[in-house]
Amino acid sequence: MSLFWLLVIAISVFLLIIICIIFWATSYQGSDKTNDSDEWRGLGSSAEKALYHTLIEKFDVPEGQIFHNVYIPASNGKTSEIDVLVVSKKGLFVFECKDYGGSIYGDANRPKWLQYIGDQRNFFYSPLLQNKNHAKYLRVFFSKDRIEVPVIPIIWTTIRGDWSVKNLKDNDYIIGLNCRFGDIYENLPDSPEIAKNFNKILAKLSPLACPDESIREKHMEQVRRIQETKSRRY
Repeated sequence: MSLFWLLVIAISVFLLIIICIIFWATSYQGSDKTNDSDEWRGLGSSAEKALYHTLIEKFDVPEGQIFHNVYIPASNGKTSEIDVLVVSKKGLFVFECKDYGGSIYGDANRPKWLQYIGDQRNFFYSPLLQNKNHAKYLRVFFSKDRIEVPVIPIIWTTIRGDWSVKNLKDNDYIIGLNCRFGDIYENLPDSPEIAKNFNKILAKLSPLACPDESIREKHMEQVRRIQETKSRRY
């Protein structure tokens, strides 16, 4: 084979690799809703699936203590959707799951974060502030029954992208960036309030993780309106 054809083959292979990398980076950003087996159906993004698998396989969390897509009543008849919520003897772990790729730039004190994928620039709301709101509404929800339990908001990400977040506080948890879930869990004391109300907490959360379609549709419309407002503001 001549040198010319060897160069053609080498260049073709190189271009094919570049095309595959670009396709992977651009098509796998944000929440990728995928169809899978019944075990994962309804879990949504790949980050949620990875978290679900990790909690069960690595940390031996019983499936009955893991809730996903939990719709917590908020103010003015609205709802706040928690991606994954874990009930443990330490407290309630509230996970916001992100599959963002590319380069992520954020500030723990600011609501607007930035994602770069190639030349494409996307603004999005701070997942830290977003999840703190979820945790706030969860506390309010249980306080109505005089149940005061620790609520720990955590960002779970597949960390495919290059995340750079400044001004993180000690309790600003982004798994894979500044902490590990095992360390968070081990450093927390057992909660007497959880032990006292364990079954009641599970019973109150169960219906919130299985809402009827009207609640889901109302929540999605609420999210769309918020996103439109924020896009105009940005």
